[in-house]
Amino acid sequence: MSYRTVIDKVLTRLREDTVGSDWSGAISSASELDDYQKLIGELVNEAKDIVEDAWNWTSLRSIETVTTSASTASYDMSNVTSRSRILQVFDNTNDVVLKQISDAQFLNYTYIGTTQTGQPTYFRLKDNDIHLWPTPAGTYDLKVNVVIPQSDRTQAADTFTVPENLIVLGAYSLALNERGEDGGTSSDTAGQRFTLSLTDAISQDSDRTVDESTWYAS
Repeated sequence: MSYRTVIDKVLTRLREDTVGSDWSGAISSASELDDYQKLIGELVNEAKDIVEDAWNWTSLRSIETVTTSASTASYDMSNVTSRSRILQVFDNTNDVVLKQISDAQFLNYTYIGTTQTGQPTYFRLKDNDIHLWPTPAGTYDLKVNVVIPQSDRTQAADTFTVPENLIVLGAYSLALNERGEDGGTSSDTAGQRFTLSLTDAISQDSDRTVDESTWYAS
């Protein structure tokens, strides 16, 4: 389902004029959309972020490879964003799983005492860099299981990775709340419907993986 289609579905629920097929480019410069339709486009992206951040969706997971070199502790992961979440780092060279630690713990290891090199056992994610401790003493093949949310949708034909029906429900709820009107459905009711649908979708997605606890939308 395209960005344009999702916007239209939200507008239909709000009983507003839809965009239709006239718009085909970037929303920022689209003369075919009025200000309210562009606002719905913003709320669609906001709802997308809410859905993506609610769960480690299998559709957003990616295995990234990091190959270390001696005496280098930090590695750029260009595909990772500030909203990304690392689920696991596997040292494919030694068949072990690295442990994620907090920034405070990492700084304690890094700056207290002498610098240590060897086989990495800990990591932290900082911005789009992965930091390892001890500093690698050589070449290690690391497989990083990471959740990478999509960037904001900006083009009419842009698509989504997480369930579009949840984005529609979320954006509809946000729109009702934003304009302070019910439009046939109260904002509280729409919000509850979105939360229940999100919880159900998370439960279904969690069943696709082994030994993962079900997360519930708050």
